[in-house]
Formats: sequence, structure tokens, C-alpha cells
Amino acid sequence: MKAQFRILGKLKRLDEKLYRLKTEIERIPEEVKKLEAKLSGRKDDYDLLKANFDNNEKLLRKAELDLKEKEDFIRKAEGKLMECKTNEEYQAAQKEIDGFKAEKDKLEEAVLTSMNGVEGHRSQLKTAEEKFKNEAAVVNREKKEYEEARLKLVRSFEEQGSQKEGVISQLSPDAATLYRKVFGITNGIAICLAENSSCLGCNMKIRPQLFNDVLGEKVIHRCPSCGRILITASAEIDENSPTDIQL
Repeated sequence: MKAQFRILGKLKRLDEKLYRLKTEIERIPEEVKKLEAKLSGRKDDYDLLKANFDNNEKLLRKAELDLKEKEDFIRKAEGKLMECKTNEEYQAAQKEIDGFKAEKDKLEEAVLTSMNGVEGHRSQLKTAEEKFKNEAAVVNREKKEYEEARLKLVRSFEEQGSQKEGVISQLSPDAATLYRKVFGITNGIAICLAENSSCLGCNMKIRPQLFNDVLGEKVIHRCPSCGRILITASAEIDENSPTDIQL
């Protein structure tokens, strides 16, 4: 029976390795989501800046069109001055033209101001675009690194899982059945240590007689509180098996 406990000790170490690997594998997509969310925020900022630039450029085009129309109107009005038959008509037409020229001056000032604003926004947009492209490149590189790390972890997980099946096959049929049952209902940690009359899986006290039975390694027991299989630290020690795994 002691040999069965040594096997359970190996399974405990393997389950802990697999649990850490699984945790790391599941963490990577969350980290990738954070990267994508950050880049999405940068994209929204860039899109807003570009939308403002496009709108200002449209306003400039409209102001330029209004100015051209006003200039054409003035030229036509000046061309009709010679058609005036009386001095009063001429003065009235000239006054109207002067008013149009005043409006033209305001339009020219508005166009100049708008042009300066558009050029300033153009420079900002170019800087923002370059920054966004650089950040996108960094995010894509980090996503690739995460994917490479994930694939490495998955391979390790599969290797450890295959090794675990080999270890389970060394258990007696009853012990193997019990282990698989407990594993299925304890979130992947089916075996834990019993020390100082306590289960280290749930930190609950266990009866002295039960603790002595676990120490004696004659019968496989489960914790009455969490249901995990109990072993002692001596069952977990195996000089030929590493206790840690590089993630």
C-alpha cells in the first residue's frame, strides 16, 4: 500500500504542475484582450482626431467655395457698373459692391484662419498616425510572443497530461477509480497533504484516528470536509522527480 501512496504523491505533484500550466494558459488570452483593448482605445482616439481633421477640411473647402462665389459675384457686379444710366444708380451699385468686398475680406480672413487650423491638425494627425502604427506594431509583436508562449505551455501541458496517465495506470483499479472521481469534483486538485491533524487543502482539522490512519499509509482516506485524498509529506518525496516546472 505504501507504494500506492508514493504514486499518489507523484500524481499530486503532476496535478499541481498541470494546474499551474492551465492557469498560465488561461491567463494569456486575458492579457491579449488587455493589449487589444488598449490598442482599441488608441484607435478610437486616432479616429476621433481624424474625424475632426476631415470636418475642418470640409469647412475649409466650403469657405474657399464661398469666397470664390463672392469674388465671382463682385466681378459680375463691377462689370455691370458701366450699365448704370444715372449717377444715383452708379453710387448705389458701388455701395453694394463695397459691401460685398467687406464680406469678401471677412471670408478671406476666415479661409486663412481655417487653413492655418487645418495645417496644424494635419501635423497632429500625422504624428498621431505614426504613434498609433508604432503602438500597433508593439501590440502585434507582444501578441505573437504570447501566442508562442501559449503554444509552448500547451505542449508542456499535453506532455505532463500524458505522463500523468502513465502514473495513474500504476495505481490499483480501486485507487485509480477513486482518484478520477475525486479529481472530477475538486477542480483539478484531488490530492493534498495532511499535517498536524489538519487537511492543508481546506485547512480544516481532521480526527486524530483518521490522521493516524493517513500516517500509517494502510488505507486511502479522503478529507471529510473537502473530499480530497489525503497523503503525508513523506509520500510526496521523490528524489528522482522535480517538484517544480519552468513556465
